[in-house]
Amino acid sequence: MHTRSIWEATASGELQFPAFEGEQQTDILIIGGGITGLTAALLLSRAGKDVTLLEAMRIGLGTTGNSTGNLYVTVDEHLSHIKKKWSAEVMQAIVSSRTAALRLVESTVQQHGISCDLSTQPFHFYAEQLDDDIEKFIAEEFEALQEAGLHPEMLSDAGLPFKTVKAIRVGGQAQFHPLKYARGLAKIISANCKLFENSRVTEIDEENGVVKTERGTIKANKIIMATHTPKGVYMVHTVLGPYREFGVAAELKSGDFPGGIFWALGTPKHSIRSYNTEGKRYVMAIGDKFKTGQHGDSNAYIDDLKNYLKNRVPVSDLEFVWGGQHYRAADGLAYIGKHSDRMYFLTGFATDGLIYGTLAAMIVSDQILEKPNSWEETFKAGRFTPLKSAKDFIRENANNALQYMKDVTWNADADSLKEIQPGEGKVIVENGEKFGVYKDENGRAHVVSAVCTHMKCIVSWNASEKSWDCPCHGSRFNIDGEIIEGPALANLPARKIHQ
Repeated sequence: MHTRSIWEATASGELQFPAFEGEQQTDILIIGGGITGLTAALLLSRAGKDVTLLEAMRIGLGTTGNSTGNLYVTVDEHLSHIKKKWSAEVMQAIVSSRTAALRLVESTVQQHGISCDLSTQPFHFYAEQLDDDIEKFIAEEFEALQEAGLHPEMLSDAGLPFKTVKAIRVGGQAQFHPLKYARGLAKIISANCKLFENSRVTEIDEENGVVKTERGTIKANKIIMATHTPKGVYMVHTVLGPYREFGVAAELKSGDFPGGIFWALGTPKHSIRSYNTEGKRYVMAIGDKFKTGQHGDSNAYIDDLKNYLKNRVPVSDLEFVWGGQHYRAADGLAYIGKHSDRMYFLTGFATDGLIYGTLAAMIVSDQILEKPNSWEETFKAGRFTPLKSAKDFIRENANNALQYMKDVTWNADADSLKEIQPGEGKVIVENGEKFGVYKDENGRAHVVSAVCTHMKCIVSWNASEKSWDCPCHGSRFNIDGEIIEGPALANLPARKIHQ
């Protein structure tokens, strides 16, 4: 079993870009080398702008390379819920804007000949059993899809190789290989943009437009934060909830599996799809979300997802396992656009990031180029929506407050190094200081501060992905404290423990 996504395992043509060093000036600096940043770079460089892009790790191997590869114009908040919370007009704006983003992906693939397995596929909601809540949702969502102009079909069977009792089908959606697409974009824009990998941002001076990396400094007129959640400390973090989900994939042993996007209704709320490559047909399942850093035994989520797949589809042993992260906006809409005269935010995409990332790049590019955009007001980054945000705002921030309180009443995971077995990670308290300790398979202890460098929450151990995850705002660190993702700008400091 590979602890990496099926996309990373099956992508070819890896590109390599240098790490940023020295000093430079640029018109537009994009932080983040996933679909959002790469699309923005494509649009702005096409308009003649001087663009520099910094990726902390490798192009496309962050959220984009750990996504589903599904491209759809509905949203995981569900159109019927958006209509209730906002209005029919907002719901229709979401569909029209996301449709335009899907068309941009399609036209980019066609225009530049990007080989990324793009295909038109239907989207489905499916139910394996019915109850009053599921029946009500199906009726309301079907009506919303109709009102949004998506021409849904009601089916008695989703056409999956296991029993379903009701489904909604929406045609004209798509699937692709997200990492192949990201690398295709990078190859296109590398002729006109300066791309840098392994160039983690360590400091941002928004007022003066100065961004520092570990080995250099860039001064920019405009800064696009295409990092899924803004790096640093901002008020927008109070209206974002960080969540993770796992994906698993295995080869289909017999029979067939239809093309398309399939979202389960009821419990568990998993999604499922297939992917063909090199004569093999894989089926993958993506699990329901859970709060980052609050997952307990993360291996239990993977076991549940594995059983879900194997109990429904004749697949071989699990071949790929990976995790993904997303950030949910309190009022149900992404935050896209101008944060200040210099800074642009693109965040709150939930699990809809491939299309929202593309849309965000379109909106922000138009703002920078001073072109009108039909949807910028809908997703305005600085909007204030207390009534629509209240329930989720209170829940997320009460949850964060609880995590801070744990710092006061913290009970250590282990009393001493001796209690930690090879392959385990635990928090130890010594002289009032909290340490994150991971013992590798050779018994060597990797010790870091357990205090997140973003806003001082205590990190927790993610056993399946071997990372330290912050339960407040979603920053994640590897066993040596280096940032994997999230808003933190500084690594967890290495520490020594005397037990």
